[in-house]
Amino acid sequence: MPTIYIEKYKTKMHTPRMLHMKPNITYICDRRCPNCNRATQHCPSSVNENLSANQFSKMLLEDSIKSGKKWARITLTGGEPTMHPEFDKFVEILAEYKKKYDPSCIIATYTYHHPKFFYKIEEAKAKYPELDVKDTQKDKPEIHRWATYMAPVDDPRFGPDHFYLGCHIGGHLCGLGYDQTGFYCCSLGAAIARVFGVQHIAIKDFNDLTRDNLIGQYQTLCSRCGFYNSCRARSVKEPMSPAWVDAVKNFKRK
Repeated sequence: MPTIYIEKYKTKMHTPRMLHMKPNITYICDRRCPNCNRATQHCPSSVNENLSANQFSKMLLEDSIKSGKKWARITLTGGEPTMHPEFDKFVEILAEYKKKYDPSCIIATYTYHHPKFFYKIEEAKAKYPELDVKDTQKDKPEIHRWATYMAPVDDPRFGPDHFYLGCHIGGHLCGLGYDQTGFYCCSLGAAIARVFGVQHIAIKDFNDLTRDNLIGQYQTLCSRCGFYNSCRARSVKEPMSPAWVDAVKNFKRK
């Protein structure tokens, strides 16, 4: 169920999908969708922000196994995952985890089938048939149906004391986010933390990777997320609320 009643919070809220993980292995993408929920157009990335294969291997093949953590599904995402120079190593790490430690785990990757790097998908599927390739079918820049950059904190419907409850993205569709800075309640949350400069809230230790700690990120991340706001995007010229305007300016200044 995407929502459960939690006695501690005296409310019904969407809870993080603890057994699913979507690592943002890169924030690089040349598709440049106008309202990309990773802000790849407005806050372009470099390889310096890439998750390294070594860090991913340590997290998955050492730390998660040592802690007894099991994953039902792990899906590589981005950015465009195939644009990561170590994409093949990420797939190899996933396959090793599935084969040696958790055969029931579903391993997958998103891709829009980049014409220059599509060979990486073909090679990965030939070597690891168990890899589930999720085609985003973006043959051109697309407008996402949700207005990503309309922060609830700028919406008069949400007061300063609003208690954020998460949404169906993290609680049902997405799973935990992970990038070079650590774990987040959802993969969109990881991207929001990057833009707003709040990556200090990332969870780095498996001992701290609890439902309560992830829910504790909601106030910071959901308050800036247009998905929580449920605003619809209607045109290429999607508006940005003041919080996003300032965050993008600060990001580019850095």
